[in-house]
This record gives sequence, C-alpha cells and structure tokens, in this order.
Amino acid sequence: MRARYVIRLGLLLFAWLLTGEHAGARSLVIEQFHADIQVLPSGDLVVTETIRPRFTGAWNGLKRDIPVEYRTPQGFNYTLLLDLLSATDEHQAPLKIDSGRDRHYRSFKIWLPGAQDTTKTLILTYRVANGLKYFEDHDELYWNVTGDEWDVPIESATASVSLPPNATGIKALAFSGAYGAREQQADIRIEDSTIHYQMKRPLGFREGLTAVVGWDKGLVDEPGLLQRTHLFLRYNWPLALPVGVFVAMWYLWYTRGRDPRLHPLIVSYEPPDRLTPAELGTLVDNSPDLRDITATLVDLAVRGYVRIEERQEPKLLGLWSNTEYHLHRLQPPSAWDGLKAHEISILRGIFPAGPHTDDPEETVTLSALANRFYARLDGIKSSLFDQLVTRGYYVRRPDRVKQAYTIGGIVVTVVILFGSAWLSGRIGLAFQTGAAAGLLSGLIIVGFGRIMPARTLRGTRALEKVLGFEEFLSRVESDRMDRLVKTPEMFEKFLPFAMALGVEKNWTNAFDGIYMQPPTWYQGANFAEFRPRNLTGNLSQLSAAAGTAMTSAPRSSGGSGFSSSGSSGSSGGSSGGGFGGGGGSGF
Repeated sequence: MRARYVIRLGLLLFAWLLTGEHAGARSLVIEQFHADIQVLPSGDLVVTETIRPRFTGAWNGLKRDIPVEYRTPQGFNYTLLLDLLSATDEHQAPLKIDSGRDRHYRSFKIWLPGAQDTTKTLILTYRVANGLKYFEDHDELYWNVTGDEWDVPIESATASVSLPPNATGIKALAFSGAYGAREQQADIRIEDSTIHYQMKRPLGFREGLTAVVGWDKGLVDEPGLLQRTHLFLRYNWPLALPVGVFVAMWYLWYTRGRDPRLHPLIVSYEPPDRLTPAELGTLVDNSPDLRDITATLVDLAVRGYVRIEERQEPKLLGLWSNTEYHLHRLQPPSAWDGLKAHEISILRGIFPAGPHTDDPEETVTLSALANRFYARLDGIKSSLFDQLVTRGYYVRRPDRVKQAYTIGGIVVTVVILFGSAWLSGRIGLAFQTGAAAGLLSGLIIVGFGRIMPARTLRGTRALEKVLGFEEFLSRVESDRMDRLVKTPEMFEKFLPFAMALGVEKNWTNAFDGIYMQPPTWYQGANFAEFRPRNLTGNLSQLSAAAGTAMTSAPRSSGGSGFSSSGSSGSSGGSSGGGFGGGGGSGF
C-alpha cells in the first residue's frame, strides 16, 4: 500500500513538472495597441485596431472579445451594431478569422501563421452604426479603446479619434486603469479635428484606456424618433412577441369568440323563454352579478316566497336609528320544487336549517347573512351558467372560458420569463426586456379571454329578445307606449327584470300615478305618501345592503438612451465606461 502511494505521488510530481515547464515556455504580451476611430458625418464609426502581440512559445493566434450588449438606465437592451470589415496583417494580407457570439460579446479568433517566439501584427477593422451618444447641448464618443478584460499586459496603448472637418467645441478626456478607475494617466493632444491619446505607463492585467470626446451638435446626423424606435425594437426584439400574441388572439376571437350577428331589435313585451331575472342579466353580460342575485330576491318576494320588512332600529339611546331588513319565509321548502336551482340555492342560503331540525328558519335579518351567505355565491353562479348551457345558449360556460385563457396567459408569462433568464445568460439579452414581453403577452391573452365567451346562434337569438325587452322596460314612458295598458300587476311582475337590467328608474317613472298602493311583499318605513319611486329607492338601499352582507366573509377565508458619461470636463466618467472595450487572449 505504501509503495502504491509513493508511485502515485511520483507521477503527480512528474506531471506538475511537465506542466510547469510548458507554462513557463508559453507567454503573451501586447507590445502595442493602437486604435484609429473615425467618426463619420452619418454618425457611424469606423474602428481600426492595430495590435502587436509578442508570443513566447507556440501559439495559434489571438482572440479579441468586444461587448455588444449593454443596458439602458431603464434596464432594457442596447445592442451595438458591429460589422467586421477586415482582419489583415501589416502587409494587408487577409488573415483567417472565426467570428461568433459568446454571451454578450462578439468574439473574433484571428489566426496568425508562425506565431511562435515572435512578434506579429494584426489589423482588425470594424464599423459601428450606433456608437455615439446624443445630448441636448453636445454629441459624444465614449469609447473603451483597449478594453479592460485582457489577461495579459499591454506595454503601450495609443488612440486617435478623427472627427468630420469643421468640428467645434471639442473637449476630450481619458480614463485609465481597472474597470471603474478614474485615474487620468494619458496625454491628450488635439490637432484640428483629430484627438490623439498616449498612455504614460503600461497597462497591467485587466487594465484599459477609455477615450471621451465631446463636440457641438450639428456635426453628425442624429437619429430621429422613428429611427430610435426602430432601433429600440431591434435591440429588444422579444418585445415583438406581444404583437404576435395580439394577432393570434385577435384571430381566435374573430373565428371563435364572436357571437353570431345580431338582427335589428324588435321591442318585446315579455322576457323571452321564461328566463328569470338572474338568467336574463347573466345572458346580457356573460356574468352573474350581485345585481342579478338581489333582483332574484325581489322576484321571489313578488311571487310570494318571501316578504321583506324594513325596520328602523334605534341606536345609542335613540340618538339615531339604523335600517334593518327582516326577511320572512312565506312558503315551506316543499313548495320550492318548482323553482330553478339558483333560486332554491338563494332561499337555502337566506333561510338555513336549524341545528336540531331540517326546517329552515322563518325570519332572518339581512345582517345575519354576513360571513355565511358568501359560501353560496359560487354555487349560485355555477347554477346560472349550467342552466344557460343546458338551454343551448353557450357551448362552454363563460366563466370556464375566461379561466382557461387566464391560466394560459399565466403559463405564457412564466415560460417567457424563464426563456428570458436563459437567454440573458447565453447571449446577454436584458432580462427586463424579456420580462416586459412576457407580462404584456400574458395580459393580452387574459384581456382577450374576457371577451372570448361566445353565445350560440340560439343564445344570440335569445339575446336579441332580451335587448328588445330591455328596450320596452326603458322606453315604456315614451309617447309610442301610451296605448299600452299599464297595471300595478305589470309593474311588480317586471320590476325585478328592470333591476337586473339596470333600468328600474325608467320603469318606475312610467307608473307614477298608476302604482298607488304599497306592495304586500315589501313593508317600508316611509310609505305614508306612497309613490313608486319611494319603493325603488328603498329597493336600491336594500340591494346595496344585501350586496354587502352576501359577500362579507370571515378574514380567515378568503426609447433607449444613456446618461452623460463624462465629456466636456464632467467628473462622472471612469475607465471601462461607454461602448467598445472587452479584452482578449491567445489561443
């Protein structure tokens, strides 16, 4: 065992010696890095990097990484539009080059023949379409000349920036050192429209030179609003996803979510197909509302199942009074068999069975419904939808259609968010861009889901009759209805329907002087001088109080731009800021 340990240790030591000798034999230093940056009148940049690497040992060439994905102050993507023009040696002979993306970098592998114990020269030329920054009082080039991600030292770093002729208001700065450093160890010389930079010292491991030049506006073309918008969408291409989602959802709505075309309305004097007020109200807006439920309560009272009594109960020694509603059951459960499912559910929710008997209570205050009736709401709404589907008015329940699209919107949002996180790590895409695309796509799906429930042809024909009946209820006081025989019985019979459709005031005004006696099914406190509007006013207060009590539940349930970077003498810049930069290594 000891001999085996000694042999293994000897092999590891031998391998380490070989590796150390090989590592000591290979080294790389950048003797000179010079960048010529030409600012064109169009606003484009032509950058020529002349790099002289000194190779010790055998190498294949040099790798140059230039970042092209940046972030705006708002967190969106800004993509540097960089096009490679050429890669040559000092004799203008083309070099073999492999170009690709590596995370947020454009990566260039330049092959240098004979890169062994020698100094080579490579000239890399590329064009940048959006490398300038535009401000109110000046335009600016903020360029990371060498980059601060080199794993090797740079013995000499220089740069020249050439502006179009007749440039005015030129101001220049230089920053050097590691990323974020603010030292200014470079000489700057301005000759006409050209600015020259010369580092005073070598650049060490992960140190770089950054040039900042500002000039008066009007020298170069500035992108207009349309072009900036186009570029923003190009940088943040995931934002096109919501547009595609909108088109797809519009197509689905157009083919599956629309009702058959409505015919011209004809006034109807009866609710169609023996629909109850709640069914009628649900068919109109695809949703059972509390208004539909309270209208059902009034309808049950009109039909003799319930009596509503309004009492003024004194509070605090009679200093003020509070209105309380007492609901009296007039029919035993055996008489409920002819009612529809939602009506029975409402009665059972109001008059629950006692603890020691199956018979429901005979009198219940409206306030007693708080914290218990809410449990019935889902069942009531479900019954209404099932009844309308059974009648053939819908193929699928509207609530389930909306729910399906809501779930779909959430799923799409989550998928896009995870996809954005993956792309952010792979190609440097701004996560916020993907997140915005995901949220907008999900909201579009959920929004269209609100209008996707579609009635069948039979449901549409029934809706036409409902709308015709609504026309009758809201226009009954007009001159063309004068010949209609209006009776107190008609007023009471159709009042719940008018409440479900929200036209009870119109209906009431038409019976002023006709409906003269208080109803037997509602006992009010202010009926000394009775008029129909007194009744509907009280019923409006009843509906509000019922809505509060019935829903009460216990608490236990329930454009791209960047800020100025330091030109014109500002102290806000640093090494490694702006565009360009990156680094490189040998391979």
